Amino acid sequence: MVYLEHGPEYGAYLITIAFYYIGGLGIILYGAYLNRNYLLKKEFKFTDIRGGLWPFFKRFLPWLLIGLLVWSVSAFKATDYYLSLYSFTMTETHLTSTEVFEDMKVDEFYRFDIEGIQKLGAPSSGLLKGYKLLDSKREGLIVRRVDQVVIAQGYLFLPVVKLHIYEVEGKQVKELRTAYLFYPQSPGGRLSELFDFPFEMFFWGGGGVGP
Repeated sequence: MVYLEHGPEYGAYLITIAFYYIGGLGIILYGAYLNRNYLLKKEFKFTDIRGGLWPFFKRFLPWLLIGLLVWSVSAFKATDYYLSLYSFTMTETHLTSTEVFEDMKVDEFYRFDIEGIQKLGAPSSGLLKGYKLLDSKREGLIVRRVDQVVIAQGYLFLPVVKLHIYEVEGKQVKELRTAYLFYPQSPGGRLSELFDFPFEMFFWGGGGVGP
């Protein structure tokens, strides 16, 4: 089933997707455009500033860092929205795996096999959040099921999300596989591909279905 109480607000989802596809790159390109004269080595009257690659880079760097930060956070958050919608339970977002495991230990809805996760390997730092995916969908005579623990790892200043996917049997983690989501991949489309299960964003306020 889809856990609608875990889904985002309509506006928050649209803003995040806009930042992911357009905003981060737009900030970087706008910063380059504003400082183009330095790169073109045009003369600057009434100043001692000379154009060139280094003057351009010094003025472009803040725009680049802000754009990359927005890009990376929005990529992680967009992925989080889809995973949350199909997760029976989840942790908060943290910067270290220790904090993620602490959330798992006190989760009243599900007892995570933390020892099994640690044995197979887990990310140590980054933007981290753990999920318990639990759902099924009938397609004719075939029933497709999702039953995994996932730890999503976002990289600051990179529009990339690494997914640590732990296969679950009963209450125990048995196997680990990893996958990546890169810009400009659709978070919902990439997750659907990885799990062979339709990850869709339902706009329960407007009755539509997102990408």
